[in-house]
Amino acid sequence: MATKAKVKKAKKPPEPYFKEMVELWFQFCRDKFDETPSFTGSAPRDLKTILTALRERAEKSEIEWTLQIATLRLNNFLDFAWGEKWLREHWLLSNINRQKDTIFYKIRASIKRQATDSPFD
Repeated sequence: MATKAKVKKAKKPPEPYFKEMVELWFQFCRDKFDETPSFTGSAPRDLKTILTALRERAEKSEIEWTLQIATLRLNNFLDFAWGEKWLREHWLLSNINRQKDTIFYKIRASIKRQATDSPFD
């Protein structure tokens, strides 16, 4: 009986500034709930997925992914997520990750509104 050799998946490099963004997540939750969230189960993967989406969107816009940009973009993303009543009441990274497209749509709509808001209209 022939045995199959296990093929190791190439490990993806860690998301840049991941540790700093974990701390930002913790601080955001402490500010809102006076509580540090657990970071177990799917939470690390969910945060990484969110960060990857944020980084890829920045890079698509030819914005260099620096610690300052990562911090600004994650804070903005979390602020928009917090603005959603359901997410605010079910504040888990798994829920936020599942709703990230909706959050991105709201961010984009806000940017478009700012571009068209003029005191001369």
